[in-house]
Amino acid sequence: MFNLFNKKKKYIQSWEYELLHGVVSALPTKYSYLTKQVAPESLIDVVDHTARKNGWKKTKYSPAAYQQYLNESPKLNGLLVGIKVFDLTDQNYKEVELDLYDGALLGCRYPVGKYDLTRIDVSGLRFKPHQSEENIKYKAALKDLKCTHLDLDNGFEIELSGKTYYTIKDLEDGNYLAINTKGNVYGLFHDPFIVEQISSDLATFIAQIDNGSFSIEEYYNSKFA
Repeated sequence: MFNLFNKKKKYIQSWEYELLHGVVSALPTKYSYLTKQVAPESLIDVVDHTARKNGWKKTKYSPAAYQQYLNESPKLNGLLVGIKVFDLTDQNYKEVELDLYDGALLGCRYPVGKYDLTRIDVSGLRFKPHQSEENIKYKAALKDLKCTHLDLDNGFEIELSGKTYYTIKDLEDGNYLAINTKGNVYGLFHDPFIVEQISSDLATFIAQIDNGSFSIEEYYNSKFA
């Protein structure tokens, strides 16, 4: 499907390796696993993505490396956008986009340039989930609800023990508040591994946060007491 394993003449340039490594190294720590994926010994090549066009490129890995990344990476499916790197050629910031499939970096888009890797701006970083059928169900579960203490606009899909959840709050270090497609609210923690239902209804949960009867901070701290 992705033509990952066809070993031909390499098209990737050294500046592209350096750009990709610099960009993923500048990302928040929850994306640190991508650093291994863009190392020269892992990334075989980056070539034009003829199916997508518009400047998109696709990555190529060995079959073993690709399977390892799928096994080890969070099951994220979507685009990382809002990444900017300063181009010395025209003295302007250029945008870099990364495409993740089950956590593996399968696509990237950036213009040719002479980049200053000490000037990478990720302050506008956003994750845009791919619009799968499950993501549509997730959006429906939100019911246009709003809460300043949650991130309801930039959630992404996580698969744990064969079940799918959608984040509504990043608690950092791989821990999240999340919902399923029915709107049940869960706490997801990776160390120790915990998946527990907090509320059976997102609207009720938001009301509890707003009136102070539920504290996200106290809940988080209770898991590490």
